[in-house]
Amino acid sequence: MKKRTKRVEVQFTEAEYEQLLERKTKARLAEWVRETCLGSELSKKARPVPKVDPALLVALSKIGGNLNQIARHLNIDRTLSAQEKVRALLELASIEQSLGELVGNADKVF
Repeated sequence: MKKRTKRVEVQFTEAEYEQLLERKTKARLAEWVRETCLGSELSKKARPVPKVDPALLVALSKIGGNLNQIARHLNIDRTLSAQEKVRALLELASIEQSLGELVGNADKVF
């Protein structure tokens, strides 16, 4: 991060200053003023984390674990034909794509 070396002094009435304090969305007034005046470039860093149901996260984690076990089994099992492995891997890829779409759509919902 670059060091800030320039200073701007602005005077406010007591009422104006109180309005600024009420409107600010950051803990520090200076940070809020920079973000508001300079645009959203600074605000991209501090994007709020969407709230997600913990049970959903647990379920997705279990699904991911199961998919990894299936993929490992397919890679190890010597009794499956190449065609059966390809079919199973295509199914896994389809499931992965569906999960990716769910994650992408969750960002839009929150």
